[in-house]
Amino acid sequence: MAKRWFMEGGAAWLGRDARGALLSGLVGAALLAGCGGGGGSGSNVPPDPSPNTPPVASEGLTLLKTNGTQWVNASGKQVLLKGTNLGNWLVQEFWMMGQGGNGVTDQCTLEAKLTERFGYDEKERLIKLFRDSWITTRDWDQLQAFGFNIVRLPILWSVIEDEKKPKTLRADAWKYLDWSIAEAKKRGIYVILDLHGAAGGQTPNDHTGCAGQNKYWTDAEAQERTRWLWQQIATKYKDEPVVAAYDPLNEPWGSAAEAMVARVEDLYRTIRAIDDKHIVLLPSHYGSIDAYGSPTAKGFTNVAFEIHPYPGLFGDRPGDSPYMIHRDWLRCGQSGTGGVCAYNKQVSDLKVPLLVGEFQPWQGAGLDLGGQIGRATYDTYASYGWASTSWAYKLVSPAGGSGKGSWGMVTNAVNANFDTGVGMVAKASTWDCAGWDASFANACAVKAPTIKVGGTGSKTYYFVIKSGASGGSNPDVTFDKISITNTASNAEVIANGSFGSSTGWTALTISGKLNLDFAYSAAGKSPNGGEGAVLRVTRPEDITGEINGGVYQAITLQGGQTYALNGVFKDNGSANTWAEMYLLDKEPVQGKDVIDMNGKVDFTVAPITEIETLFKSYATQAYEVHPGLAQWLVSATAPEVFQLPARPANLKLAEGNNSNALSWDASTDAKVTGYSVYRATGASGNYSKLADKVTTNKYTDSTAVSGSTYFYVVTSLTAADESYYSEAASTTIQSVPVPAILQAEAFTAMSGVQLESCSDTGGGQDVGYFDPDDYIEFKINVAAAGNFTIDYRLATANGSTGFEVWLDGAKAVDAMAVPNTGGWQIWVTQTSTPFAMSAGNHTLRLKSIGKEWNLNWLKVNAQ
Repeated sequence: MAKRWFMEGGAAWLGRDARGALLSGLVGAALLAGCGGGGGSGSNVPPDPSPNTPPVASEGLTLLKTNGTQWVNASGKQVLLKGTNLGNWLVQEFWMMGQGGNGVTDQCTLEAKLTERFGYDEKERLIKLFRDSWITTRDWDQLQAFGFNIVRLPILWSVIEDEKKPKTLRADAWKYLDWSIAEAKKRGIYVILDLHGAAGGQTPNDHTGCAGQNKYWTDAEAQERTRWLWQQIATKYKDEPVVAAYDPLNEPWGSAAEAMVARVEDLYRTIRAIDDKHIVLLPSHYGSIDAYGSPTAKGFTNVAFEIHPYPGLFGDRPGDSPYMIHRDWLRCGQSGTGGVCAYNKQVSDLKVPLLVGEFQPWQGAGLDLGGQIGRATYDTYASYGWASTSWAYKLVSPAGGSGKGSWGMVTNAVNANFDTGVGMVAKASTWDCAGWDASFANACAVKAPTIKVGGTGSKTYYFVIKSGASGGSNPDVTFDKISITNTASNAEVIANGSFGSSTGWTALTISGKLNLDFAYSAAGKSPNGGEGAVLRVTRPEDITGEINGGVYQAITLQGGQTYALNGVFKDNGSANTWAEMYLLDKEPVQGKDVIDMNGKVDFTVAPITEIETLFKSYATQAYEVHPGLAQWLVSATAPEVFQLPARPANLKLAEGNNSNALSWDASTDAKVTGYSVYRATGASGNYSKLADKVTTNKYTDSTAVSGSTYFYVVTSLTAADESYYSEAASTTIQSVPVPAILQAEAFTAMSGVQLESCSDTGGGQDVGYFDPDDYIEFKINVAAAGNFTIDYRLATANGSTGFEVWLDGAKAVDAMAVPNTGGWQIWVTQTSTPFAMSAGNHTLRLKSIGKEWNLNWLKVNAQ
């Protein structure tokens, strides 16, 4: 692969764990032996069949097979497969239904709590009630309305295997699979059987049913039971044409790539001993398929690779718009060799088909643009012959509604009775929008509502600011100008919302420990709209593991009144970090998490009737279908999105006194209606838009400060699209005096690299995705001639032959290999051999001779 980004699919490896954090920022932990749940009948679900009932015969769908890079039917005709996943049905992920809290955060903790409270049989009945309600015939009708011809069906092992009797089929083992196959067949839809959660769990994440397990890799019994499970599935469905493929292990990333390949190949052989007809999927390892080598050379037949790319999500490309991110992914970037092109080259060389088994292109893009990007994504994958199933079909929440674009293609309708005055009132996270700098009203995950207080009289509430980060990651978030005002009287109820001291605020420690600086005033980290001192939240250097906490204060609100919540907050290069605001009617408790239970069922105390009502509601609640997807997925005409104009050429810059004049060649494309101008303070290209819809080929930046370094790029605009950036033009680049620490992202020139969020001490960003001949450069100034060394802060999950260091384009003054540090964000410091530099300005270039290594900083030391 050309770039590790394409092997990881952006930050796709965080897909399942980070999706759970989207709603709660919590990490559930369960170490239970297994989870049950299964069949049962309902008005939209057929009665339980016997375990040995033959599968329903297919009409119009034939067994699929592979032919080179194509998915083909029995007659050898290519079949272009387009669909989605039925997530949260046969293995629950609580964020997808807006529930969870107080220790019930995944399927295992739910089933354990229901069993503890009501007994095993009642637990079984309730899980059946949920499953009979979550997906019904109306959902299959909606899947057909989207124009889909394939569905990926995530399954928990205990849907089929009796949790009390290992290697024994449940009495209703095939109920939901058979019913799905029957409903799919009626609508001309194929089904992929996806073992989403294996016995013991193949990752530590909650999508395997039990968060925190990851026992599959070391538990021989779990491996044997998984082989047994696939023997049962293969025996049951070996002649079923509606089954498009077997997905033996979803996202099996709880061990090394080599261990994953060994287990997947073992399951392939297990299946092939029974079923030589169905396609078997080979999952990627964090997006990489390299570890398999050539399946054909190994004698494997009828196999396809599977990847789960999520460009732009989970901290990837902070600050860039969804349009730019998906444009670069789908159109292969400015080089024309990145994005999907890198994968296409690899699978074409191997002559193996591909399934894009999970992806999410519309979240956060708005309803119409999200629909257009969704259609363009499906169309692009089909243009390569790839099958594709998005994540995910449905997501519901207490508040309801798709807003500007939620994860679900279908959501529940807006709940007009949802109380916006209590619970979470604003949120952003690096999974939603890394690099945010926004007001609470424009927070990317939860936007501040108008607070409506019911009843009469004075009421005490607690306003909470909560932030934190997962283990190994560093938060750096600042807050300012926090205000809650009565909309009628404009009276302020928050004390010391502009900070400067801790007056009025009580520190809240939930887990680990946070640094809380109430009077932080250094330049560059104040949120837009802030002024003076701000509250800054960071990780103490001596604290590892998850950290979670913040501050709160008691406030008094009046019943029958409405209040406006305002404030600003900023992410300063954090990784795996959340920032949440709550309004609660009970005081927070030290050591206990703050959870938004507004509109949720508390499974730890709710009566069984309340739980039944919730589960039943999923079958009948009104739906809100994503209008952009509903329109564009079935439109006879594809949207014009990503039909890109040529980028502007010959950008020139003339420096003036506190102004910089730009000019470029005017476009000859009749569709071009104008230009956008962007500026950055470094060559790493974190550009901010200066001007939009400029109608001439000239622009003057009158906000520039003389003596500062600026980089400018320009794009061409049409009615629907924006070109790639022009070549950059810069002001005079200032050399950095050394000895000094040079942050990797502060390079002055580069080729082929990318930035990513860094969880090393100090956070920020690092530079990675190196391939041979890629490089980064730094302009430095040496005050006095002498001998110098360089400390390099490095990380890699694979090991690399590393890089050479070139001075002023001459021969290398150092070479450094990078051994496996244990992970892409596990950092070590290595030191160069001494070398001489003369006084004056120099260009320091790190030129990659290997691949797949990361650099956070380098420190130039005088000897």
